[in-house]
Amino acid sequence: MYPLPLCIIYDGSFNKLALGSIKFTRKNKTTKLLREIIMISRGILTFITIIIVSALTFAACDVISEKGLEESLDAVPNVTLIQGAEKASVTVNSGTTSNFSLTLENVEWNTLISNGTRDGYCIAWKDPISRGNAIYDGVGVYSTAGDKHFESVNRLFGMKSALQKADPGITWREIQIAVWELLPFQKFDMNMPVNELPSYMRENGQPNFSKDKVQFIIDAVQGRSTAKTAAFSGLMNGTSSDGGSKTMCVIGTDENTQTVIVPCDETAFAYGGSEGPDFDGVAGSTDGGVSQDPFAHCFPDDEEISDTRWGWTNGKLGEGTYNFDLYAGAAQCNLSKGQFSGNVEVVYEGSTVTVTFTAADGTSFNQKDGKSETHLYVGSTKMPSSGAAPGQYPNNGDVISSSATEVVYEVTGVSGEIYVIAHAVMTGYEAPDED
Repeated sequence: MYPLPLCIIYDGSFNKLALGSIKFTRKNKTTKLLREIIMISRGILTFITIIIVSALTFAACDVISEKGLEESLDAVPNVTLIQGAEKASVTVNSGTTSNFSLTLENVEWNTLISNGTRDGYCIAWKDPISRGNAIYDGVGVYSTAGDKHFESVNRLFGMKSALQKADPGITWREIQIAVWELLPFQKFDMNMPVNELPSYMRENGQPNFSKDKVQFIIDAVQGRSTAKTAAFSGLMNGTSSDGGSKTMCVIGTDENTQTVIVPCDETAFAYGGSEGPDFDGVAGSTDGGVSQDPFAHCFPDDEEISDTRWGWTNGKLGEGTYNFDLYAGAAQCNLSKGQFSGNVEVVYEGSTVTVTFTAADGTSFNQKDGKSETHLYVGSTKMPSSGAAPGQYPNNGDVISSSATEVVYEVTGVSGEIYVIAHAVMTGYEAPDED
């Protein structure tokens, strides 16, 4: 018998193993056993080393880190917590058209972001995050509006559709690399040694993205003409990119995790006004409590509504056919901030009101639970008793047909003059080409 109480002691250096409490009675067997023990020890050391090194070299945005929103965005103090999205729940998966597919829940109605699934991207390229149906509860969602550090990224996503139209070969990888390059509060260089890039940005020792396409994106965003291409000139002339900046939403996940960025929703309301905006740019304003427009009434400016969130109620409407424009992002009912996003047709005939939402070219209605996210109120008062939150509008269930670009409602049992509030959550926008 050769008792072998073996103690393997790791000294923290990955270079030494101490073998202790080994007792032998025969030299030749001792030598043989010692060699076997050393070989086993080396195997154990190699296994431990592989496990630890693997953990240390996971690609950014692949595993949990110890950096939260406050630390990740320490140099970006102007991101603003969105009221109604202070305690969201986010489920993180790998994306097919973006770095992530992110599903938000537990978001109360606001004019910047809603529940649903959307594309997402990393902010800090070195910081990791769990994906694969990872769920983070009680997280805050922040707006980049007014934060100068995000100006270029906001412009990038305002131009994204036009950039990909100008060069269909641009993938989400080029978009992600451009995001990292454009954020001024971190150091990133796409020309760094390949082995320093996140693992999903390299393959077989080479970058799996096009540096030329990334440079094209950056030049377009920053207004440089170095690309010298017809497509680039078209972008600079505004023929296909005049969508301006796109406000982005930052999701803080939790205190131990990478922050991510998604395009904020474009909440849109039908505007039936005919008088145009006042000197402050507000459309549908009042003077002394009296609406200055015969049809459109701005929520926060109308004393009979007095809701701080923007939007319009349209009326009073008698029988007939009406066509209203959908404006997205027109905060505080300011048309100069808004973006034409579609059309709403109201047909009031007999006791039936038929309302048809049609999305503008290049945009669509956000999909929530497999349905287009539109909302409708038809009634005799400017605002339903449920309040301004579109999700509570009493006619939301009156949809008779729905697609990503057209939704039709039919409301029956209507009489007298009515008011109509038509709301939609839009995704994507592409300004039409000029002839």
